[in-house]
Amino acid sequence: MKTLTACVVTCIVLIVLMAGCTSQLAPKPSTPGTSAVPVTINPTPVPALVPDPSLVGTWYLTMMTGPGGVALTDAMSPQITLVFTNQSNVIGFSGCNNYHGHYTLAGQVLPDGNGITIGPLASTTMYCANGTNTEMTYLEALPAAKTVTLSTKQELTIRDNRGYTFDFQKTPFSATFVPKGF
Repeated sequence: MKTLTACVVTCIVLIVLMAGCTSQLAPKPSTPGTSAVPVTINPTPVPALVPDPSLVGTWYLTMMTGPGGVALTDAMSPQITLVFTNQSNVIGFSGCNNYHGHYTLAGQVLPDGNGITIGPLASTTMYCANGTNTEMTYLEALPAAKTVTLSTKQELTIRDNRGYTFDFQKTPFSATFVPKGF
């Protein structure tokens, strides 16, 4: 009997101790003149950005010229690409490596076309014996782009302030493809 009484007393003491360990927070008194209004935050979906739908898609480099109009590549093998997405991203193949980054249309008309900013760009780092200088020039000059012009013939021209010009078209290289200037 003493054991049973000791167990009952021990259980009661434990229950009281456990009940004492829990507490309820007292509500904070409100400041006179203010009332607490619950704030509900509903995230607003962000629409996909389509700055210029005619720009979106895959463009194939047909000619890259440097300062003074010197042709740097005929860009036919391997085919260099530039893809503009609906989310203001650029991706592409630079002759050996893949690259990606962002672009922004400035919304201003400049003497050589509409204002554009490309980059910064990031790329894979595979080693390729052929085309490395062309690729390096392309990846260094493209982020310096200042203007973009789109013709009615699906030709795209990107220029920078240093004299680099990139000519693209939507038709990929094929046996019958002849780039500008050839």
